[in-house]
Amino acid sequence: MSAPIQSPPLTDDLRLQEYLEPLLQSATRRQLWLFFLDADDRLDGPVLPVGELPGDPAVVVQVDDFGDGPFADVLGARLSLLMRELEFAQIVLVWERPGGAKVRAEERAWGRALGGALRANGARVRAQFVLHDRGMQIIAPDDLM
Repeated sequence: MSAPIQSPPLTDDLRLQEYLEPLLQSATRRQLWLFFLDADDRLDGPVLPVGELPGDPAVVVQVDDFGDGPFADVLGARLSLLMRELEFAQIVLVWERPGGAKVRAEERAWGRALGGALRANGARVRAQFVLHDRGMQIIAPDDLM
């Protein structure tokens, strides 16, 4: 079993980006990376890649204990539960995909939907980034409006 990641306090989004970008380097496939932070802004817990997300976050799925609902809502509820159980203070979403740095409509849709579902379930979304061919950039709040 590997040791958990130990990070300095990542107190602002630039420090967070500077710490995460060398870990991920550049995009190779379409997937979502999940990072968790503790109350002191340090990385905590596992780093989770999530692949095979539908193109549309509103795709309805049926889950036994949740019922029918948009994929992003189900994922947000599950991640929020995980955060409460493991006492993570914040979540960071990194949307990996090959291509240029410009934030695409799909990332905006997923960022709005999953970010909203997480917040609706009591989770704090610290930041969202796009990991592209040449590195990583933050998704500005205006991009999610």
